[in-house]
Amino acid sequence: MSVPSRLDNQAQRLLALLVNRLPNARAANPQTFLGYKDVHDKLGLPKLREKWGDSLKDQGLVSLAQWTYETGKPAITGLVIDRTSLMPGPGYFDLFKKERDDFKWWKEEIDKSKQFDWSPFISAPPPPETPLAVDINIEGPAAREEVTTYRVIRDTLLARRAKQLHNYECQLCGHTIELQDGRRYAEAHHIQPLGAPHNGPDVFENIVCVCPNHHAELDYGARPLEHANLRSMEGHSINACYIEYHNTHIHRKS
Repeated sequence: MSVPSRLDNQAQRLLALLVNRLPNARAANPQTFLGYKDVHDKLGLPKLREKWGDSLKDQGLVSLAQWTYETGKPAITGLVIDRTSLMPGPGYFDLFKKERDDFKWWKEEIDKSKQFDWSPFISAPPPPETPLAVDINIEGPAAREEVTTYRVIRDTLLARRAKQLHNYECQLCGHTIELQDGRRYAEAHHIQPLGAPHNGPDVFENIVCVCPNHHAELDYGARPLEHANLRSMEGHSINACYIEYHNTHIHRKS
């Protein structure tokens, strides 16, 4: 069966790369996916725009995503992520008319992609799979609003994702709050806080899911943090530099 004409050459090459990545990709762990720069390197693509994601949109990502949407295929382009946020761009969710924090749908689409037979749609052999060079900027602070809106912006998209991944259960004690409508409630804490004077980054490795009591203790430096005491979940790891920052600059100085 020939590749449908609407799937252009760049999209075919990208599809072949993603299909080749599927066996090593774990839906619950986006660190096993491909970053925008990874795709450029593996396919030998030039950087056409300032941002790697924007460059890839012009070189197969948009056309492949549109093809999967129009033909009812699994949304395999969710394998392509920003290495800092560990998420696809917002256009991925927008195309499929999903909320940008619908992580359950995203995970299901990757699982479907792993089960789907893509071979009729790939005309060229996939490029060889090589270990990924993960380039995550964990030091630079993310763009944020004025400090006066600090309390409002703490519940970022990544924070909501952390709470969903941990099923709204505190990583310190396992507690959750059951609301009357059946929903669960927990809070997300940036270990190195956003905003001055701490200027912590909004990255997944800087966020813990906690109950309100432990959130207050961490905010006011009443409790130290230790990796060994944090409940873990595949796909979410805490960087030791943020724990050290909390223990040194917040807990010990409180």
